[in-house]
Amino acid sequence: MPTGSIDKKDITPMSAPNETILPYPMQIGSGTFDTNLGLTYLKQWERLSFGSQIKGVFRFGENDNEYRLGNEYSINNWISMPVNQWFSFSGRIKWASLGKIEGENPDLNPMMVVTADTANSGKTYAEAGIGFNLYAFKGSLKNLRFGFEAALPIYQNMNGIQLKNQETLTFGLQYSL
Repeated sequence: MPTGSIDKKDITPMSAPNETILPYPMQIGSGTFDTNLGLTYLKQWERLSFGSQIKGVFRFGENDNEYRLGNEYSINNWISMPVNQWFSFSGRIKWASLGKIEGENPDLNPMMVVTADTANSGKTYAEAGIGFNLYAFKGSLKNLRFGFEAALPIYQNMNGIQLKNQETLTFGLQYSL
């Protein structure tokens, strides 16, 4: 559902003191109906688990600002090894492709800022991550899991002029019944 904004404005160095519409990467929505499809395989043994996920985000139509974000495709593979009942290590490799933006927002001026030029959109990349999970299997925190992962880019091919990815730190807290 098109619930995130595609019309966010702010004061930029080129627009000060007035607000202007922010470029594509700074909008939190797509403005289109998007279908997220994925298929996950998980195999667990006593001392090891392995998983693989293929995922796609398919965008339909054009939004109210006359553009459509590119489709996204990814494959994510991970392996995890428990040390004991409450602690495990994990490793992950992900490959992803993000398509170019089609159309353009008539309120954006690509001559003013690089990220307003749709030629500077879309990329293919791969990243690798390592992490750990802490799991409370008894007591007052039973079924609570804390996860951490540090990931680094291992390949990046950007279309046009774009910022490259750097390291990513992910912290997560999960509770299951």
